[in-house]
Amino acid sequence: MYSRFVVGLTLALLSQPSVAIAESKIDYSAELIGSYSEANKRIEVDNKFASFRAGGAGLRLEAEHDKYGIAYGSLGFGYSPKETASYSGSSLSGPADSMFYGAGYRYDYRLNQRYKVILTTDYIAHDISADISGEARGLPATATVTSEMSLLDMMVALRYTVTRDIHVVFGAGLRKWDLNALAEGTLGDSIGATSQVSADGTDPITYIGAEFKVKGVPVKAYYRRSQLKADNSLIVHGLDIHISLPLF
Repeated sequence: MYSRFVVGLTLALLSQPSVAIAESKIDYSAELIGSYSEANKRIEVDNKFASFRAGGAGLRLEAEHDKYGIAYGSLGFGYSPKETASYSGSSLSGPADSMFYGAGYRYDYRLNQRYKVILTTDYIAHDISADISGEARGLPATATVTSEMSLLDMMVALRYTVTRDIHVVFGAGLRKWDLNALAEGTLGDSIGATSQVSADGTDPITYIGAEFKVKGVPVKAYYRRSQLKADNSLIVHGLDIHISLPLF
């Protein structure tokens, strides 16, 4: 509930027109975003497992105050041709659709002409629905899996200006994650079965990035690496790409 309130509050801020506050200015911008994350192995909780993939494409809106930093909100959709999950003791797989939404805050502190320290708090939630099928207990099995994966990243980074249009970023911090998944389906023609998984934790995250221009259009690309410790330990690799869009 709290996270949805934060997202709503951020989007409400972004919907306001450009205004001057105490002789300060709020500027608005938009970015086309694409993201993809995948773990090096399946996540395991209570002898149940599932593949860990999330991503998609969408839009990010930013409101930048010249004194107090940047608030932003994002919304997007994704598709995966194959997800795998345990159901009734067996492994089933199938396609998945997803939606992601998020909000965050960023503050840049300039050290000198080349260096900035960046403080970021970033929240994103992935709502995923998958139709999986296969065989369980010697019977044909089908199930619908609905899951929500939320990620809250709190990071500090150093940004270095190589040239006027090229910058590199190195960052580290903590990732708080929460996973809830429910599988409901049938074995054979009429045997119903339900499987549910919940897990959460806080683990380290690091990232590197490059910010540059392509034919005058600002582009940002970031690689993120984080741990995720459930009943087993995973390494999650992520790639984010941002392309600036004209707002009007």
